[in-house]
Amino acid sequence: ANEEGFVTIFTTGEKQSSVLKEWQAHDNAVFDIAWVPGANSLVTASGDQTARLWDVITGDLLGTFKGHQCSLKSVAFSKQERDGFYRQDSQQGVTVVLFCDENKLISSGAVDGIIKMWDLRKSYTAYYPNPLPLQAYPYPGSCTRKLGYSGLSLDSTGSRLSSNCTDDNIYMFNISGLKTTPVAVSSGHSNSSFYVKSSVSPDDQFLASGSSDHHAYIWKIPDPKQAPMMLQGHSQEVTSVAWCPTDFTKIASCSDDNTVRIWRLNRRPDGENLLNRDPNVVGWTLRKIQSPTRTPDPYSPVEVTPAKSPGSERAISLASPQPAACAPTGADLPLPSNTSAPSAKVSSPRMP
Repeated sequence: ANEEGFVTIFTTGEKQSSVLKEWQAHDNAVFDIAWVPGANSLVTASGDQTARLWDVITGDLLGTFKGHQCSLKSVAFSKQERDGFYRQDSQQGVTVVLFCDENKLISSGAVDGIIKMWDLRKSYTAYYPNPLPLQAYPYPGSCTRKLGYSGLSLDSTGSRLSSNCTDDNIYMFNISGLKTTPVAVSSGHSNSSFYVKSSVSPDDQFLASGSSDHHAYIWKIPDPKQAPMMLQGHSQEVTSVAWCPTDFTKIASCSDDNTVRIWRLNRRPDGENLLNRDPNVVGWTLRKIQSPTRTPDPYSPVEVTPAKSPGSERAISLASPQPAACAPTGADLPLPSNTSAPSAKVSSPRMP
């Protein structure tokens, strides 16, 4: 989805990608989309303060959800169908919502630096007007001002929560226990907006995240202190990333350079001649040289969710960015599954 309100569905292949369907879902930016579990339909969340349900086969609008008084930044489904209305949280600028099971919802805000877990089985009446979270996870960093979160992702067990924070860290919490402090911290990327998201690999071994420095990053979850691998190839901020659920070596990344890229990760033999690299490869991996974590200016104004100005970072549309100067090195990446391809090979849709 994009800032003009269009939703595009691609068929992706090893050599090329093509547009399967495209339609204008809103007259405003679409900030998030979510597939309806087990159905050929999805929901779009937009800056026009509505969410809409679409049949992706016919392109028909099946329903519109109203009631919000601000832009919708996030949409999520529980595994079991659930209808109802819940009194709004007082959390300022809710940026992400995520179901951890059929009864619990997790939310994060843009300015209060708190992650909250809600028990949806509770009801609130006139006698209990203010909803109270089942658990709250305060900001664990060292910045003197509280910062917000731009993304939340769960592992396959639903017990480990990875949280993209705008202090350039990704905090991992064990939400199945009682402790509210992080069990791991991943650093090395840059997060200067509320659009950078992360994704956990289906085998729970790797964490991928977008970044404001035009790269995507991969950490090995059992060893979060190890410097991450960089996926180089985009030319603007990388926002959303997603692991393929059936092939752990494939990652999709979405960027403000107007491209969605499909990456094939494969361990490259150390002795391979890099000068003979496939000319179609426009991105590759490189171990990042770790630098000290950025400490924001404590006197900076409180961060709020910004609105990306149309075209501000998208004046130049690149179908294939120029290769970076760095060559790939031996990478501790997921092992290939059923097909083989060069390291971090990209199959990009052709852009007009």
